[in-house]
Amino acid sequence: MKKKILLVGPSLSLRGGVAHHMRTLLSSPLNQNYEIFYFRVGSDYNDNLLKIIMKSISTPLRFLRKLWTVKPDIVHFNPSFDQKSLLRDMILLMSCKLFDYSSLFQFHGGNLSRLMKNNRLPFYVKLVLKWATHCVVLTETQKQPLLSCISKDKITIIPNMVDTSLFIGKNKRTNYIILFMSRIDIAKGVYEVIQAIPEVINEFPQTRFIFAGEGPDKTKLELLCCTNGLIKQVKFLGYIDDEQKVNFLAQGDIFLFPSHLCEGIPYSLLEAMAAGLPVITTPVGAIPEIIKDGKHGILVPPERPEKLAESIIRLLKNKRLRVKMAKYNRNTAELKYDIKIVCEKFRQLYEYV
Repeated sequence: MKKKILLVGPSLSLRGGVAHHMRTLLSSPLNQNYEIFYFRVGSDYNDNLLKIIMKSISTPLRFLRKLWTVKPDIVHFNPSFDQKSLLRDMILLMSCKLFDYSSLFQFHGGNLSRLMKNNRLPFYVKLVLKWATHCVVLTETQKQPLLSCISKDKITIIPNMVDTSLFIGKNKRTNYIILFMSRIDIAKGVYEVIQAIPEVINEFPQTRFIFAGEGPDKTKLELLCCTNGLIKQVKFLGYIDDEQKVNFLAQGDIFLFPSHLCEGIPYSLLEAMAAGLPVITTPVGAIPEIIKDGKHGILVPPERPEKLAESIIRLLKNKRLRVKMAKYNRNTAELKYDIKIVCEKFRQLYEYV
């Protein structure tokens, strides 16, 4: 008889990294070895305040009912590193502890530091570490702060994953295309990209910049491009789904991710690597664990548009370096982050827990 795994996470219709992770797990090779069930927590995009409150109140009762009906062997939680998600899932984890269900608590995102005061973990993180049967983090950077409250044999590093078989082939064209795919938000470095464009097109006039994603700064950036005469060089696609990402990345020459945030392992970076794109990004959070400067791409300081422009021009001038980085990234994605490899790590952990 197959083990039953209950995945706890946000609505599958959401656009963030955790929702993407949930969709990936639910359709992954793990289904061959386990019966996988899903329990939704949190709200949807269109929920009003009353609906959000009602869902928050009803979630613990719905969760108890789910435990009773499914009787899972392992409950696999998937919160982000933010107070709201952790407190919500801590309450559900308490039910697992009371009724003796094995639990796997996987932390997503990279910004644990914003929760810490005086370099100390908040009480709810300490309780989670104490109550969970086992914990999972994405990177060594995430693991280190937790070791003050948990033994190293109770925590495992398992990175995000990408189906590398989807990202094959390149669209041939004569002009250069620079890609950005993330939330259109000042914290993701989008303004630095816009500020870097004039210097790049001064050297390579046929270069085009394409942005994929939604966010609070999208309209402002579109107006900024119009004001600065960049309308022909820049295109904003808005949100693209998982299938559209494949064609989007296939057209690019360079991928940009100049985030200011303490990142974990962004899915957009893994997908760019799987598509064989050289990457220009920032050494924030755990990104230096993924992208080695000069090997997989170029690391530039955050909020330095002149350095971003300089790095783009450097890669456009050096085709041999672009090709070399592209091969490194594709190989790294296949060997370290492919869905089959990462799912095997989850399978071993499920058997251990």
